[in-house]
Amino acid sequence: MSHKATNWAIQQRGLMPATKLVLWHLCDRHNPDFGCFPSQDQLAADVEISRSSLNTHLEKLEAAGLIRRHRRHSEGTHRRKSTRYILGFEADFEREPCPESGHGKPQKPCPDFGKSHVQNLDTNLVREPVTTTAREADIVGDAEAACLAACGEGLSPASRTAITATRQVIADWQAKGFDLNADILPTLTERTKRERTDPIRTWEYFTPAIAARHARQLALAAKAKSAGEAKPVAKASRAEILAFTADWINSDRYVPTSAVSNVMRDALLAAGLVTVAALRAKQIY
Repeated sequence: MSHKATNWAIQQRGLMPATKLVLWHLCDRHNPDFGCFPSQDQLAADVEISRSSLNTHLEKLEAAGLIRRHRRHSEGTHRRKSTRYILGFEADFEREPCPESGHGKPQKPCPDFGKSHVQNLDTNLVREPVTTTAREADIVGDAEAACLAACGEGLSPASRTAITATRQVIADWQAKGFDLNADILPTLTERTKRERTDPIRTWEYFTPAIAARHARQLALAAKAKSAGEAKPVAKASRAEILAFTADWINSDRYVPTSAVSNVMRDALLAAGLVTVAALRAKQIY
């Protein structure tokens, strides 16, 4: 693992969360002395996506000028070896692609072998979330920003970057009726109070605890109703989410650049809750 590499990955902007997660795991596999040589199986397992999806994200990273791929084969036997990934911060990144491998260009099947492994389709039950409209994406993004803000030291910077690839879980929570203010945020705060030795990489980790809290809330509401003391449960308003996110940005805690959407950023500035300087300090503006 190279801290220089992972820090460089975190600083990259303008990438979709899943694509950035692939870049982060590539950098996590980078060795300062020998380079980056993870197998596709290993990298796909790290990111929890299929190999075909992995190559889609690798192509996006290559198109963005953040990586180059150098396909390698053993001399004489032509046996395929793991691809070398040349990362954008490495000293030899700017060298011209060699004509034999074509690294730095879109990958094509090698003529010396049958089917290329670049588009090796396989089965993986984990699929990337898909939002159908911009409005839905905005709603999920706001909820995720509030969730990230609620988490404490138990969600490390690397985990915060990785967990954004599973944001659909948050939408699933809300679809099941879990309340953002009453169920989700308090549970996230409680479960991430202390540093962890085993990193959290998916929002699904919190689902059992949130479901248990929701069940307790329903039981208490039913008990109060039977006693004639039922009170409506307050929902998180847009203003509350903005205030929650502003408190997070203005604190010393780490904020992934992908956690705050442009709509959220503009709303925070319009409400006077954050300054341009504070946003720039977090590399959001």
